[in-house]
Amino acid sequence: MPYGLEDGDMGTIVSISWSMYNGYFPHLDFVYIKPPFSPYFHSWPFYISETYGYLINRTMYYLQIFLYSLWAIKILCREFNIERRDTVYFLALLGALISIHDYPPMPWNTVDGVFFTILGAWFLLKPKHKWFHIALGAFFVSLAVLCKQSFFFVPVLLVVYFLLKKDFRQSIYFILYGLFFAMLYVGIIYINGAFDAMWEQLFSFTTSSSFKRTGFLSYIDSLRLYPWIVLGYLAIVFTVRYFANKNTVFAVVLAGPAICFLYIYLTEENYGLLKQVLIQAMWMLATGFTFLKSLQNKQYRMLLLFLGFGWCASISNGFNTPVDFSAPILFAFFVFSYSETYTLKKSVGLASIAVFLALFYLGYQTPYLDSPRKELTYNMGEVFPQLKGIKSDAETFNKYKELKHLASKYDNFTILPSVTLGHYLTNTKNPIGVDWVFNHHLADQIPEYINKLEDKDVTVFLENFENHANNYEETSTLTMYVKENWQLVATYDYFRIYQKQR
Repeated sequence: MPYGLEDGDMGTIVSISWSMYNGYFPHLDFVYIKPPFSPYFHSWPFYISETYGYLINRTMYYLQIFLYSLWAIKILCREFNIERRDTVYFLALLGALISIHDYPPMPWNTVDGVFFTILGAWFLLKPKHKWFHIALGAFFVSLAVLCKQSFFFVPVLLVVYFLLKKDFRQSIYFILYGLFFAMLYVGIIYINGAFDAMWEQLFSFTTSSSFKRTGFLSYIDSLRLYPWIVLGYLAIVFTVRYFANKNTVFAVVLAGPAICFLYIYLTEENYGLLKQVLIQAMWMLATGFTFLKSLQNKQYRMLLLFLGFGWCASISNGFNTPVDFSAPILFAFFVFSYSETYTLKKSVGLASIAVFLALFYLGYQTPYLDSPRKELTYNMGEVFPQLKGIKSDAETFNKYKELKHLASKYDNFTILPSVTLGHYLTNTKNPIGVDWVFNHHLADQIPEYINKLEDKDVTVFLENFENHANNYEETSTLTMYVKENWQLVATYDYFRIYQKQR
């Protein structure tokens, strides 16, 4: 958890949470292209400690994934009559290890969406549920829906599941409670005068074409890119399943993704693409097997439902993969290997955990968008107390030292385009309300943000971004406008200072 600090993703949600903590209202005071519950949720640590709020949020990443992996596996094991506690905790632990892979510990909408989805499912899928279980379940599912647009499909999947079970009473109550919570939320937004802005912003970047591309076509591409690997893997697995014992089958099934992860981490070749393809292929194999089994055995419908939750988590214009919720994929592999007799050999379980722990350690030698771990020796808490215990490289350390100096020298500033933790660390209020100023995150409302900068007479700290690997000239028009039209008043190693032409 302490290693790595990049300027963008690792502070995106925290920066919005900080704005909300300082009184900004989403959609109205600043553009936000997702439902706003995730940043609201991650603002609560600031009420405990402004200094340690960021560290608490990084800790929560692991806590959330391990908790919802455990909850999901417990629900599935109950449905499949798997009573051995060691098997339950083994599957939960392994599912969580695959989910965290080498992704950085940071607040994220998708993780929050899965967390509240599974928390809702915990109440909704109780064998002997009461009316308040349905109410609580609908409440938590509503929170999941308010984390990200892709989780709009979660209540639909649940209703379909209840109807297949012919539990019409639960379907009706779930729909009614869900409508109540939806109207309550819309009422709050409407009373604050943000309804029109919310509607426009939520669907500015989330279009039907992006849903089709990320929810379906990307999965087809995954098969198209590496068909022989998938077919070879299937041939080996089914051959072993025919001739070998069940523990050997499970070991061989897990060997496939383990070898792929090892290859990815050692070569870093097409790193993001390969990882996306790998997990999508695993999901498709698990879903195909589960669907066929569900035609014969109703128990598999619940597993299919949970794989559906994983699909919801994968619909994203950024990190387009169901890896954040790997537990149902792993569970499908487990029931495929062991059929109706669940006799996991302890040595197989321990070896599997050891392998994926080792893979996690290997993958995390190069943290997300950061330097190799051996170079992360600088304690960022020496610059800002909010980063106590977090280590980064020399360049990041010096950059943030410069930011601290500039924040003490200038009032009423903002940072463009992407030092997302800047205002939280300097304990300042962002005059334009948003720290992530790429065009699509501003819903292309560039003229409005130009007016904000000029009307509030904001000083801009502009990153030296021209030689950045992700050059921002095409994706942050606001940044380019300042660079080309404002007056350059000072130049430093990592930032240039711009002010409006007098």
